[in-house]
Amino acid sequence: MERSDSNKQPEALFSQLAEDVDFLGSTLGSVLRELEGGALFDLVERVRKLTKHLRDTPKDEQSKGELIELLVGLGLSELENLVRAFTVYFQLINVAEEIHRVRVNRDRERHATVERPKPESIAAAVKRLRDEKWSYAKVRDFMRNLDIQLTLTAHPTEVKRYTVRLKLERIAGALRHLREWDLTPQDREVLRNEIHAEVATLWRTRELAAKKPTVLDEVKSALYYYRRSLLDAVPRLQQDFERALVTYYAEYGAAADLAADPLPPVVQLRSWIGGDRDGNPFVTPEITAETYRLQSEVALNRQIADVDLLVQRLSQWEHRLPQTEGLQALQSEVEELSESHGGSNRFSEEPYRQRLFYIHQALTQRLSRQADRAGTSLSGTSCHADELGSLEAVLRACGDNRAASAFVRPARHRASAFGPYLAALDLREHSARHEVAVGDLLLRAGIHEKYDDLAEDDRITLLVDWIWSERPLSFKKVAAETDHALEFLRVFAKVQSRFGRDAIGGYVVSMTEGVSDILEVLALARGVDQVDEIDATPLFETVADLENAPDILRRLLDIPEYRAHIERRGLQEVMIGYSDSNKDAGFLTATWALYQAQEGIAEVCREAGIALRIFHGRGTSIGRGGGPAGRAILAQPPGSLGGRMRITEQGEALDDRYSDPDLAHRHLEQVASAVLLSSAQDESGTRNAPSKRYREALDRAATAACQKYRELLEDDGFLDFYHSVTPIDEISRLDIGSRPARRQGERSLSNLRAIPWVFSWTQCRANLPGWFGLGSGLDEIDDGTLCELYSEWPFFRTLLDFAQMSLAKADLGVFESYLELVPDLVLRERLGGLIAREYGRTIDAIERATGSDLLAEESTLARSIRLRNPYVDPISYCQVELLKRLRSLPKEAPERAALDYAVKVSLVGISAGMRNTG
Repeated sequence: MERSDSNKQPEALFSQLAEDVDFLGSTLGSVLRELEGGALFDLVERVRKLTKHLRDTPKDEQSKGELIELLVGLGLSELENLVRAFTVYFQLINVAEEIHRVRVNRDRERHATVERPKPESIAAAVKRLRDEKWSYAKVRDFMRNLDIQLTLTAHPTEVKRYTVRLKLERIAGALRHLREWDLTPQDREVLRNEIHAEVATLWRTRELAAKKPTVLDEVKSALYYYRRSLLDAVPRLQQDFERALVTYYAEYGAAADLAADPLPPVVQLRSWIGGDRDGNPFVTPEITAETYRLQSEVALNRQIADVDLLVQRLSQWEHRLPQTEGLQALQSEVEELSESHGGSNRFSEEPYRQRLFYIHQALTQRLSRQADRAGTSLSGTSCHADELGSLEAVLRACGDNRAASAFVRPARHRASAFGPYLAALDLREHSARHEVAVGDLLLRAGIHEKYDDLAEDDRITLLVDWIWSERPLSFKKVAAETDHALEFLRVFAKVQSRFGRDAIGGYVVSMTEGVSDILEVLALARGVDQVDEIDATPLFETVADLENAPDILRRLLDIPEYRAHIERRGLQEVMIGYSDSNKDAGFLTATWALYQAQEGIAEVCREAGIALRIFHGRGTSIGRGGGPAGRAILAQPPGSLGGRMRITEQGEALDDRYSDPDLAHRHLEQVASAVLLSSAQDESGTRNAPSKRYREALDRAATAACQKYRELLEDDGFLDFYHSVTPIDEISRLDIGSRPARRQGERSLSNLRAIPWVFSWTQCRANLPGWFGLGSGLDEIDDGTLCELYSEWPFFRTLLDFAQMSLAKADLGVFESYLELVPDLVLRERLGGLIAREYGRTIDAIERATGSDLLAEESTLARSIRLRNPYVDPISYCQVELLKRLRSLPKEAPERAALDYAVKVSLVGISAGMRNTG
């Protein structure tokens, strides 16, 4: 959701949203009456009115008692149907809101001008640079060096089934069509009936998949977003960059310059899906290889379609073309290809089509896994784009500039951005697994028998000698797990030989705690003779590791052999994790630790003269680094970007951002414009680091916030309280991802993954990871300084603005109902009271800092939450009743399975209503 100060929407647009909501709501009501009878519809209405009344008068104990008595008296099927009704309602309303977002963006585009471009667009960013007296050459060169990489992950935070997603997509398409002005009454009736039928089948569709998804299911699910939007949105963004340069620097010959030499891809996609082994035993080398095959199919099929379309469009007859030098060279090339690959009777005297015929042939050969032939090899990542570039140049030389720009340039941008492999795939594994594998490898090679007994300095010495030694490599048969680790690197080697160097991603080392953790990856690469081809990316996740990150990186870069390796590879990538640091120390402390770690990492690389790219492991919720991406980027530490940035995209964020081509484009332009502007400010020296006084204030606040957060988590009864008040156990049984909710070991907070941790607190409406401890921290800062920090420091302002979003979505009144699930009354009152007091303290502190009520500057979001809450509340109250019933049953009770499914449906419903899970 964008800031309200940049998106004050006309009431006419809201009225259209209200129209869509009313239509979908009434359609659902009709479906309920048709398929379930009037009793369910009446029940839904009664519960809705009761919960809405409670929202308006929360202290009305009589109405609350009436609601609880009603729910307690319902049978399981009635209770489940009630949950389902509100769940489907929210799924439909989310469709309406997505259409509204597109409508608002298009309205802004219609009203934009050259001197008043759309906010957060590429045009707005380039205009600002021009107004700040940046020269054309400087802006163009700056853009050429931009490196923005969005990385899709399979972290399980999307609870919407793929079948349901497609149904909602069809409903959205029909609803958009319904709003077109030139439809006949008959057309409108057909569309209304189509939407009605889709809603009816949605009502009778299973909400959850029948079995846990496999890794390849997750791969295929992600590929949907490429086909749906990304393959179009990325080249569209690339054209935005070029169009903005031409618009604001026309007098400097930008059009001719870019026609001859286009910008390289500014945004590229990466992926973890199929390569992320950390805690997921189902990711195997075979899965990684198959992932590449599936990705390549998507990329090549789209590129073949592009060439097919170009064949239709570029039908020029050679007798009507000027005989330029480029055209003659093209004709000669076609003759050579005809001799070496067999001629074609098609497209006689149509040179562009003749050349495209051989490009098409090469692409289809690759798709069918046939060996590439000389002259049509596509083994490099840019070869197809280069061939289109040559074709484009001939068109321009012959005067066909419009055809070159409108037809060839978008296909060329797509080929450049995605290559024949779609997205470079990263590998990820826990550092402890590498330690075991390297120990085994060194033992079998006769280098060292007890690697795990060595101190850190001794490990470093041994590994450096092993990795960069010129002596021949020889080792006996290794353990199965070690060979498994090596096989992933062999897959990388095969992929590189087939697709080129850019097709392979990095190797991310989870829980990096020392220099040896990074060197161990290169030691494994030495085992398959791939050291020079591997980028080892340290991932710093806990607060302690974030604090140590600059020192670890400095020690790494002080190793001459490692430094030479990085210089050959081109840059050092460092990943920082938002999830575990938050779970470890709380919202404020983790956010401040992440900021300081970035500052320190950037300073180390500056001192060493090494290019840096920080990889942000952001989740979708505020508690895991989520929130509006553009604003988060602009709040990064000065000097930490340098035009390079990676961000993870996962779970429901994929659906929210990439389920619609226009929304995908909008998200990409917001990210790209923020990276461009923030990096440009660093280049110009216009962003200053926070003062010592600001730092000291936040140090005090972070210490106090962490103490309050740890007070909660270290309470003797907290684990029992947590497992009672949240549906964490039920979430753990929710088959939404191939990876388990916990790492190995007994029940504890330490082995619980951050995603289910956040998911569980969202479900019980506390939203605790996005704010707890913040109020106690802010109380350590006097009011004057607090207001100054908020008004003068972008980082601090964004931190509090994001916390406001979490607090506004939380509801401690509804949370009180979940407290009833805690059987120990003393524990319930102690920890429930602690959470309630900190909630109030945090809201009070934020309002003192901002000088206004919560979300006063976010009117659109505030309105959305206000309208949604009365419809989320019924699902929450039903979930509490369902949990009470489920937890009172013996494990062997026959009715347990049906109750368990009903609870899972309620998890889906609250996720849809809150538009957030993990």
